[in-house]
Amino acid sequence: MKTKIFNYNKLAEEEIHDKVIRVKAIMLNQNNDVLIVEAFNTPQFPGGHVLPKETLNAALLREIKEETGITLKGSYKPFYNIKYFLKDYPTKGHNRALEIYYYQINTDLIYDLKKIKLDKQEQKGGFKLTYIPLAYLKKYLKINVKRNKFNKIVNREMFLALKNMK
Repeated sequence: MKTKIFNYNKLAEEEIHDKVIRVKAIMLNQNNDVLIVEAFNTPQFPGGHVLPKETLNAALLREIKEETGITLKGSYKPFYNIKYFLKDYPTKGHNRALEIYYYQINTDLIYDLKKIKLDKQEQKGGFKLTYIPLAYLKKYLKINVKRNKFNKIVNREMFLALKNMK
């Protein structure tokens, strides 16, 4: 698995106060459409936080079910990983490590809005699901980059994952 590290302040492991781990899935159907989650005007791949003592695979299956209503079975392996070492985040004097693991999932299972379970934050953000043709995805992300200040960062992560996809 290839890893990309962003450590602009050259933080050492011992300078990190906490670590957040996330999983994200590039879900492709047989038509090469990618399932995109959007909340707060930010398109993303489905996924989310890994809970304490939860495996990456268990987190992936849980997050996909919560956000899409799709029940996946089996074991999946990440193909790409991004790591951030963030100085003074989320507050001054606190340093955080963030790891995001990307998975490619080929499935023709359709999302089911009746089965999703959103947290309060997701419910506030105008949560929606849509399929975007893979061939159009980069253009779609570039069009949406100005809708939210976080889109520039999220788009970069998505572009890197797409570039490294099998």
